[in-house]
Amino acid sequence: MSDIAKWLEKIGLGEHAGLFADNDIDVDLLADLTDGDLRELGLSLGHRKRVLRAVSGQPSPDAVVDRATEPVGEIAGERRQVTVLFADLAGFTQLSRSLDAEDVHGMLNRYFAVVDSVIERHGGHVDKHMGDGLMAVFGAPVAHVDDPERAVRAALDIHIAVADLEPPVSVHIGVASGSVVASGMGSDQHSEYTVIGDAVNLAARLQDLAEGGETLISEAVQRILADRLDGDARGDVAVKGFADPVGVWQVTGLAAATTRQRALFGRASELRQFDAALADCVEQGRGQTLYLRGEAGIGKTRLVDEFTDHAVAQGFTHHTGLVLESGAGSDRDVVAAIVLSLLGIAVDADQAVRAVRVTAAVDDGWIDDRQRVYLHDLLGLPQPSDLPG
Repeated sequence: MSDIAKWLEKIGLGEHAGLFADNDIDVDLLADLTDGDLRELGLSLGHRKRVLRAVSGQPSPDAVVDRATEPVGEIAGERRQVTVLFADLAGFTQLSRSLDAEDVHGMLNRYFAVVDSVIERHGGHVDKHMGDGLMAVFGAPVAHVDDPERAVRAALDIHIAVADLEPPVSVHIGVASGSVVASGMGSDQHSEYTVIGDAVNLAARLQDLAEGGETLISEAVQRILADRLDGDARGDVAVKGFADPVGVWQVTGLAAATTRQRALFGRASELRQFDAALADCVEQGRGQTLYLRGEAGIGKTRLVDEFTDHAVAQGFTHHTGLVLESGAGSDRDVVAAIVLSLLGIAVDADQAVRAVRVTAAVDDGWIDDRQRVYLHDLLGLPQPSDLPG
C-alpha cells in the first residue's frame, strides 16, 4: 500500500486512494492542496474539510508518513468530554422497497452529503456511516467550549435540510454528552479515530427511541442548555443497556445565548482575588496575566464574564484567550490565544485575515518588522519572502 493510501485510510477516506494516485498526488504534495484542488477532484464538502483539517494538523510530510504507518497498538487512548449525535433515516426500509437499487444509492449519497455538510459546518466530526445512519462527535478530535450546543443546533438543522431532499425524508436523532475514550481503533491493516463510552451508547439508544422528525437528548445535554431549550421532558425512561432509567428530553428549538447569563452566586472569594489583581495593576502601573483552570461545566466562562465586567467598570482594557486541554495543535497554546485577542483576531479566523492583522500591527508600530517571523510562526502563518534579513 502506498504512503498516500495509508494516510487516507488513517483519516477514514481510503476510498479516495485511487483518485489521488491517478492524479499523482503523494504525501509530499498534501501541504499544497487547497479546497479548490479537492473540489476539482470531486470530493464532497465533508471529505474536503476532513482532508484539509488532517493536513493542517501535520507539521511535515515525513510526520504524516510516520503517523500513517504507526502500529495501532501504539496509539494511546485519551479521555475526552464529548457530545455524540446519532442520526438515522425514518422509514428507510419501506422507502427502499419503492425505489430501485440505483435510486436508493443516489438518495443515500444525497442524504449523507447534506447531513455531513451540516455536521462539519457546526464543528463536528463525522465518525462513521452505518447503512442509512451516521454517528458524529462534537469534542473530538477537536474540542470547543460549546460542543453540546453545536450538536443540538446541528440536529435541528439536519431535520430542515433533509426535508428539502428529493424525495423528502425525515430522520430520528439522539444526542448525549459524557466522558469517553478517544483513540485509533482497528488493526494494523486498517484503523480509524473513534470514541468509546456510555455517551456513545446512550446517543444510539435515544436515536432508537426518537420518532421521525424528532431529536431526543440526554440529561447531561439538557442541563447545560436548560434555560434556552424549547421542547418537552419525556421523563425518566428505561433504556436498554443502562441499569437505571435516564432522563430524556425532546428538543424542538434552541434560543441564542444571551450576552450575560443569570446572576453569579458562590464566587465571592474568586471575585475578591480578581479585584485585588485590578488594584495591584493600578498601583504598579502595569497589567497582569491571570490563569483560570478547572473541569468542564464548573462555570469558568461565567466567572470570566463577571471579571470582565469588573475590569471594564474600572476602565481597564482586557484580553482573553480560551485554551482547551482536550483540543489540538495551536488551539492549546495559551500565548497564541492571548496574541490573537491582542490583535483582534477571532480564534477561527483564516490565514488571510490573520496575515492582514499582523501586517497592520507592523505598520502601526506595535511590533518591529524584524519580529514578524516569530509572530507568523506563533499564529501558523507561512513566512513571507520579503522579511528583513
